Amino acid sequence: MSIIKNTFTVGAFTLLSRIIGFIRECVMAFCLGAGLYSDAILVAIRISNTFRRIFAEGAFNASFLPRFSGILNKEGKDEANIVLSNIFSILLLILVPFSIIIIAIFPSFLQLLVSGFDTLSEKFKLTVTLGRICFPYIIFISLASLFSGVLNTIGKFALPAVIYSMLSIFTTSGLLLGYFFDLSNHTTAHIVAYLVILSGIVQFCLLFVSISRSGFRVSFRFHCWTCHVKGIIKNMIPGIIGAGVWQLNLFIDTSISSYLPTGTITCLNLADRLNQLPLGTLGIALSTALLPALSNTIAQKEYGKAMLELEEGLLLALFLTLFATSALLALDELSVIVAFQRGMFGEEQVRITASAVAGFALGLPAYVLTKVFSSLYFAAGDTKFPVIFGIFSVILNALFLIILVPFLKYFGLAMCTSLSAISNAVMLIYFSSRKMPITFSTTFWYKLVALCSASVITYCSLRQLITIFWSASFQSEIAKVLIYLSLLLGAAFVFFTTAVLILYFTKQPQWKLWKKNAWT
Repeated sequence: MSIIKNTFTVGAFTLLSRIIGFIRECVMAFCLGAGLYSDAILVAIRISNTFRRIFAEGAFNASFLPRFSGILNKEGKDEANIVLSNIFSILLLILVPFSIIIIAIFPSFLQLLVSGFDTLSEKFKLTVTLGRICFPYIIFISLASLFSGVLNTIGKFALPAVIYSMLSIFTTSGLLLGYFFDLSNHTTAHIVAYLVILSGIVQFCLLFVSISRSGFRVSFRFHCWTCHVKGIIKNMIPGIIGAGVWQLNLFIDTSISSYLPTGTITCLNLADRLNQLPLGTLGIALSTALLPALSNTIAQKEYGKAMLELEEGLLLALFLTLFATSALLALDELSVIVAFQRGMFGEEQVRITASAVAGFALGLPAYVLTKVFSSLYFAAGDTKFPVIFGIFSVILNALFLIILVPFLKYFGLAMCTSLSAISNAVMLIYFSSRKMPITFSTTFWYKLVALCSASVITYCSLRQLITIFWSASFQSEIAKVLIYLSLLLGAAFVFFTTAVLILYFTKQPQWKLWKKNAWT
């Protein structure tokens, strides 16, 4: 039950972080709407976050955690401290010069990223200024991710999961500060940018204190290129390329968005934020919990145990993801209205955002499956195949964009990302048997069919309930929220009940999904 326990531990705090991020987007939509200033802020933050994901998350953890865990268990904490300090020093030596270079050439870099922005426009100049302020965030957040990985290795998942909400808390504070003191949008945008840097410093300091209390000592070392570091960096390179390839999808999407009307980037970001509530929670939680578990069982060649852990993770992922997909598809416009339609955010922005929500939702199961099966490859020490699949999915994304966006506009832009994710998931699943014997049990397949059927029935039921209970003439915000939550709870009841009944009538012994043993 450790997979489910750790998944819910990470998932609960990650969900909290996503909710706080969601609140930030609601505040931004209210204070700034979807326009010049919101687009500039989002692009500036997205650039630094993109490089964080390349340098400091999946690829780094996949390479660093298994090696660090092995050193800690076999050679002791003293040797682990040396390796930790060496990696800390390497990251500093790479990230500081890299940040200086990017800041120096930021206008050219930005022109490449958002080629649809007029270089003489106020939007472009503001984005350059905000981007230069925000970019050093990558240094602090990358080092914070290193410390998070150390804490995960020793079984401490809560603080690393919740700490990333600092960025949303600080930026939301900046937006509210500008609103309550009636500051100009220009001044508010600059305040938000400086608070991005401050949030990175706070995250770094909190995690540094936490690992220090856990007995780890970190210091800068000039002679840091050791055999352990070489092995970690060597394994990281394919993962970094893979992460870079996947982030290239976001760059392409942002570049295409920059040619569409002002505010499109903001609308797509809000749609992605709704999608990220289930995706970020499930994907990050499952990959974080599965990677150390699968690493241990595969290393010991306990493939039967690894298969049980994989089934357990997949069933949990699909149970929550398929429900989220059906709910987002059915409640696309209602979700946007309840979440964002107020203040500066009007009906046209609702329409654009809702169409993007539907496009992103189609790929939600694929995103989570990609996270789960990537953990299997990383646990087996393979970072090359995910890179190859990632490159292929980016090529497909570019082709889909060329074909679909001219006809489907905002929905097509979001759906291209989903189609790319689906292709990536299919390739990861198809070749996963090369990493370990993959044989799913009969019970797993019954439960998969039950969950898929339940999601279809839930979608159809929700569409009918919307026509009965929802009206565009509702004026009260409280009434909108209450009806929306009632529809969501009704959908959850239909989904869960349908899945249980299907398993019961097909005479499955573990049909009681409310019991823990139903997921093993």
